[in-house]
Amino acid sequence: MLKQSPNDKKQYQPLTLSNGLQVLLVQNTESEKAAAALAINAGHFDDPRDREGLAHFVEHMLFLGTKNYPDGSEYQKFISQHGGHHNAWTGTEHTCFFFDIQSNFLPEALARFADFFICPLLSEEFVETERQNIDAEFKLKLKDDIRRLYDVHKATVNQAHPFSQFSVGNLETLADRDGQSAQADILAYFEQNYRANLMTLAIEGPQPLEELEQLAKQYFSSIKTGGDKKTITTPLYLAEHLAQEISVTPVKEERQLIVSFAMPGIDEYYQHKPESVLTYLLGHEGKGSILSLLKQQHLALGLTAGSGINGSNFKDFNISISLTEQGEQEIDGILDIVFSYIQLLKSKPLSHTYYIEKQKLARIAFDYMERLKPLDSVNQLAVNMQHYPVEDYIAGDYLMAGMCDDSVEHLLTFLSPNNCRIVKIGQNYQCDQLSPWYQVPYQVSAISPQTLERWQTITVHQDLKLPAPNPYIIDKPQVWPHSHESSKPALIDNHNGLCVWYKQDTTYKVPKGYIYIGIDSPLAIASTANIVMTRMFVDIFSDQVIEEHYDAELAGIHYQLYAHQGGMTLQLSGLSEKQPLLLERLLASLIQHNFTEQAFEQSKALHVKQWQNADKNKSISQLFATLSSLMQPHNPAASELLETVSSISFAQFMRFCGRLFEHITLEVLIHGNWLESHARAIAKQIEDGFNHCFDGRNHVSCPVIDIDGHQEYIVPVLLPEHDHAAVCYYPQTEKDEHSTALTMLTSHFLAPLFFQEMRTEKQYGYLVNVGYIPINRYPGIAFYIQSPHTSPVELVSAMDEFIATVSDKLSSVTNEQWQTFKFGLSAQLAEKDTSLRTKSQRFWAAISNQDFTFDRKQRLLEAINDISLEQVIAFIDKVLCKTDNQDFISRLTLVSLENKTQSKQWEDRGAIIINEPSELSQKTERKY
Repeated sequence: MLKQSPNDKKQYQPLTLSNGLQVLLVQNTESEKAAAALAINAGHFDDPRDREGLAHFVEHMLFLGTKNYPDGSEYQKFISQHGGHHNAWTGTEHTCFFFDIQSNFLPEALARFADFFICPLLSEEFVETERQNIDAEFKLKLKDDIRRLYDVHKATVNQAHPFSQFSVGNLETLADRDGQSAQADILAYFEQNYRANLMTLAIEGPQPLEELEQLAKQYFSSIKTGGDKKTITTPLYLAEHLAQEISVTPVKEERQLIVSFAMPGIDEYYQHKPESVLTYLLGHEGKGSILSLLKQQHLALGLTAGSGINGSNFKDFNISISLTEQGEQEIDGILDIVFSYIQLLKSKPLSHTYYIEKQKLARIAFDYMERLKPLDSVNQLAVNMQHYPVEDYIAGDYLMAGMCDDSVEHLLTFLSPNNCRIVKIGQNYQCDQLSPWYQVPYQVSAISPQTLERWQTITVHQDLKLPAPNPYIIDKPQVWPHSHESSKPALIDNHNGLCVWYKQDTTYKVPKGYIYIGIDSPLAIASTANIVMTRMFVDIFSDQVIEEHYDAELAGIHYQLYAHQGGMTLQLSGLSEKQPLLLERLLASLIQHNFTEQAFEQSKALHVKQWQNADKNKSISQLFATLSSLMQPHNPAASELLETVSSISFAQFMRFCGRLFEHITLEVLIHGNWLESHARAIAKQIEDGFNHCFDGRNHVSCPVIDIDGHQEYIVPVLLPEHDHAAVCYYPQTEKDEHSTALTMLTSHFLAPLFFQEMRTEKQYGYLVNVGYIPINRYPGIAFYIQSPHTSPVELVSAMDEFIATVSDKLSSVTNEQWQTFKFGLSAQLAEKDTSLRTKSQRFWAAISNQDFTFDRKQRLLEAINDISLEQVIAFIDKVLCKTDNQDFISRLTLVSLENKTQSKQWEDRGAIIINEPSELSQKTERKY
């Protein structure tokens, strides 16, 4: 019998098919979507030594046709046309495939999906093209610091362990060789690993369990069985790989220290989770913690504990510390503090208090489990089925059966200097080696015996202490009974610049709530300098209150202050009962802030680093960031922010902070587990917290650049040593429902056709898409490609040619196909909110956009239903398409340049070249 949350109304049925495939069927009558996920206990650890990346390659190849559905793009088109999504991933020891779709098309989707694992073509025809796609995916992440650190990690472990192997693959590892074709190896890998006894399958839909069972048996019983999974016994680290210091040079300006301890696999402890106590204490951010002391000494900005790679026979327990410039110079002192705290943990048996606190929170999370979308649900379940027995498929992640002192003590023994690896990440280290695949500079040296001995016998620092009991943790949170409840928020206060919207919500039966406080301040966006200082205010405030309110965060009451184009927003979320207590304290800190010059300089340095690193992002991300700043005057580019921040003084900043809340308006949403009396009390708190200092005249409207004028604007962006990239963006002149629906439909309809032609057939690159991109509610459509080998001139020409010829392809679409496609998109939009969080986000977006009827979704659905295929074709021909006898329709074309001289090749297109963001503002109007 599966352990199930009292809040989970789904029906579950586990079964094992005749071929050994373990299946979990889920009836969910509250969703019109169905979904399935299949996980295989095989991943890149199963790659042959001479064929690295093969598991990833096979994952890609399975999408490219089966015996019964030989068209390599048929599956993707079918899922997309019927309102669904699909994807897959390859991990170390598992691979997972998944999709969702409108529930009445589940049988047809399962027929196609199951064939992946029964009769895939794995055709030679697609080997070369998909090999190119794998290589493009590899090259896309060459400058990704996470991938690069991973590469160094692989190079510095036991090379006999499969973790050391290159997981992605490229043209070199996946090439055909004399007497050894890649296709032959693909077939061999599939035959060996894609076996029913290694698989787990989760299917969820509104259909009765009997019908789901019949579908599972009909489509998946033919998967072959046989073969055994070898247990990995090779250790990840030998003695020579421990007590090491590893220095790494990143691409971005980063300063990080990772203290990593080697542990065995911890899956066997899942019922007790002893590692959670160590994570709780080492990662604590309250008084007496490692981070608190490091911040006092201005050595660190943040700390996380417990993360790190893990597998069936290994677990890295990492303490990751984000360093200040000073901290980078004093790493020895930081490490002394870390090992001093570990000594504190070992000095006497740990109190059960900390485990009980975690246990209470885990129980609340399970008892009041919120709904997941079917796609997320089956993904989670299929993987859980690989790790937990049947009864714990759902509950396994939440189980905390009681603190096992022996297990905690056992894991503590691994937190030893002799068992650690110290990883230093920064620009100032001497490196003498390059990692094999990503060419990352690094150096390895042994930690001296004297240092190890010092850490082993270190005394406990006087300022380090274990945390006190958490006052915010609740034993049994209360869910307030249903009172008069409408389908949308009601305005319960509206006077002089304060609008308070309230909605009780018992839909999900959770003791949670959301409070949004939108603060519009004309001063915050009056200049680029003020925009910078607003972001610094948010940063310093957030850092200042972490320690004081960390107990609330741990207890499931979350808060966030973030800047936006009108000022800033304070958001509280999570368990509702003690949110007013936290809100009172946050508002007091917000208004009575007291910032130090040290904090100011630290924030300034952090923002400088962030904006300097912007040009290290992948090409397409930089083009979209440029697009966003060009279209939104209140959202300056990173280069402009960087130029401005250096001239801001502490005195100037403090004067700004003193005036920031003098002239504001407040928009508030209180949604969730509160009665109206609670909401009115919270509104009074907010009113008093801001000293009644608000006025409706201070509302800020966010402008958008209006490029309507039948003119193409070309924006060259200098991206040396990056992939080529191009974005063609068509902003629409109106934001009514018809314009929005037409743009959404066109984007959604063209995306699979564009992907098939530009990526699968023409092999331009890994990042290829057509996307619906609204900016401040004005709809827009973007065509974009990032390519490692094709120039932006060719990419733009290819996009123009696609747009010019795609109407011919659409003319053969039948009315039945069109209606099915429209229904698929409508079904995606019409999908019910699956959680209080998603509903709150929807309500807050409506309030922020002045949509006080809260019915824009319904109006959009009606507009979509009214649009014909002929209107979409006309939209493409008249709005997107460049023709010889017509002025070019309004478009922003953003292209990468390797050097400035390349901009000349765009000058003969009859377009306006924009070299500086201010030029576009000068040549265009603004709209709101």
